[in-house]
Amino acid sequence: MNLLQSLRRYGQSVWLDEYERSWVISGQLQHSIDEDGLRGVQSNFQSLQTAIQRQEYDRDFTTLAQQGMSRTARSDYDYLIVRNLQLAADLLKQTHVQTQGRDGYIQVDLPPDALFEVETAIAAAQKIWQSVGWSNLMLRIPATQIMLPVIEQLIRERISVNATLVFSPNVYEQIFDGYLRGLERLMQQGELVSDVVCFTSFPIGRLDAMIDPLIANLESSFSLMQAKLLYQHYRNLYQSDRWRSLPDGANSLRLVWDCTGIPPQAAWRYLQTLAVPETVMMLSPSTLEMYREVSLLPTSLIDAGSGEQSLMRESQMEISLNQLVEQFVNEEITRSLNAFYQLLDAIEHRGIR
Repeated sequence: MNLLQSLRRYGQSVWLDEYERSWVISGQLQHSIDEDGLRGVQSNFQSLQTAIQRQEYDRDFTTLAQQGMSRTARSDYDYLIVRNLQLAADLLKQTHVQTQGRDGYIQVDLPPDALFEVETAIAAAQKIWQSVGWSNLMLRIPATQIMLPVIEQLIRERISVNATLVFSPNVYEQIFDGYLRGLERLMQQGELVSDVVCFTSFPIGRLDAMIDPLIANLESSFSLMQAKLLYQHYRNLYQSDRWRSLPDGANSLRLVWDCTGIPPQAAWRYLQTLAVPETVMMLSPSTLEMYREVSLLPTSLIDAGSGEQSLMRESQMEISLNQLVEQFVNEEITRSLNAFYQLLDAIEHRGIR
């Protein structure tokens, strides 16, 4: 039993970051789905840029040039990303059907320059959703205050969303409320909600990198303590009367433990601690490769904890988590925006000549 299989045994799904079209062409993605039980993949700007610089998309650029249409780096990006997402969605469709929409997703970030206005973000989401045309597409949108109405609106339009950069129970509950309002609106219109999904993503490694250096003599990982609080909050919310009033087929707002920012050598304790039912583990290919043949035995399940109180006892300083998280979210959006512009530059240099 390998890592993916053992995590599935504990009721957890594994999704993989850095998806590229070469995974389909080489048969790597199909093998991982069939043999390992991989249940989702995620495209990102950096991996696409690297593949373009390796000349893996030169045939696409030749095809676009032969069409004789007016082109920009942005239009070429739209063409490449839609094709990549369609290919992955096709292979993951069977998983999507077998899990009744719980898994089998290909994820992509909305263009980060669309994340500053509600109308622009909604229009960008609608465009890519309609262009790909597969129900197992999922759009990653940061859970900023500006984007919360966007996430709710997309739920009402039956567009699958992964709300990213969720660090606290308070933000999770805001997403949960918007998700419920979207479901309730659909029910008022007489529509089924069993095929509507929303996930929330907690970037484990990035939070530790931000906060751990500020805390003296911290015996545990701050992000793992926050994960305990989030998971307990997740379980508590699904005992509420409001959730229980929904039809049995309604999908819960599952947590995604985003471990892509953790070096593979440091990832093992996170894998062990976060292997809990009804959640998703997002891994980088390098982490999966390092532990691929290992059968994981969780050291502990996440349950109710005193993470924040413990943190304050072990620290000699007070930390305003909300202030730090706001700064971090802004930095992440800036980082994503820079990566997207670098991708467009690579397309311009390689594809439009």
